[in-house]
Amino acid sequence: MTTILIGVDATARSEDAIAFGRQLAGATTADLVVASIVRGSAEPGTHAREDAHSTVRRMSGLLVGVDGSRVHTSVVASRSPAQGLLELADSQSAALLIVGSTHTGHLGRVRPGGTGERLLTGAPCAVAVVPYGYRTEGDRPIRRIGVAYDGSSEAKAALEAGVAAARALDAVLEVVTVIPADVYGAPALMAGPGYIIAATDIEADIRRDLDATLAGLPSDVTAAGVVLEGRPWRRLAEHSSELDLLLVGSRGYGPLHSVILGGTSGPLLRDAHCPVIALPRGARTEVAELFPAGAAATA
Repeated sequence: MTTILIGVDATARSEDAIAFGRQLAGATTADLVVASIVRGSAEPGTHAREDAHSTVRRMSGLLVGVDGSRVHTSVVASRSPAQGLLELADSQSAALLIVGSTHTGHLGRVRPGGTGERLLTGAPCAVAVVPYGYRTEGDRPIRRIGVAYDGSSEAKAALEAGVAAARALDAVLEVVTVIPADVYGAPALMAGPGYIIAATDIEADIRRDLDATLAGLPSDVTAAGVVLEGRPWRRLAEHSSELDLLLVGSRGYGPLHSVILGGTSGPLLRDAHCPVIALPRGARTEVAELFPAGAAATA
């Protein structure tokens, strides 16, 4: 059985995380663990513990429509919320950890905040960051899923998860490739026909790879390719306003089995307009496993 872990506190941003978890729940058979972290080593019966238990009960009660046997709560003492969630994600073998954005961000934008930023560096599983105010959108279905694609192994893992999610949620899948601005920005010493031809060749290669990738996708998934131009994180963030969910891979170096943000995924997670799932390298529990074949969305 796979697990979705939802980190909560007493703020409205946790309601955003719960709302997204509720959206995913209809397309997966995973258990949902609603968890709150108590700083330090608070003993049972203390106000901190009582408040945390009250919070997880209230937040889990917002998972309306989800079978109660799949919903669990957990209160863990740790030196920090991020550390506690990371340890819990590891012990639960969670496939996905969901958190809300900081309340200081703009409405409808992802702003991970202190806890979120720490979770996004070194998490043992995929991490979803949900835009502030997502809870106000009601149960708007996830109908358009984007995958940031650059041909890397990390992007291919994100694409595999995107295919599984699109199938389970009956959503359209967009494979989004960005042609970097520096392909066209010729330095003074490189100006001339030769450089222009090289840039054109690079663009053609990128488009051919995207076409080949689309041709290899399962026939039961409705997919389309999107080619953008410019700075990758900025263009992806802008395009996210047209999506209900965006999946990105973490960069190709750093500790195996952990989320390590790169030059694109890091800034993107701070400016996206929709929930973003960042996938780790080689995690033992794949996000695609959340969406078993034949699962049907009921949310």
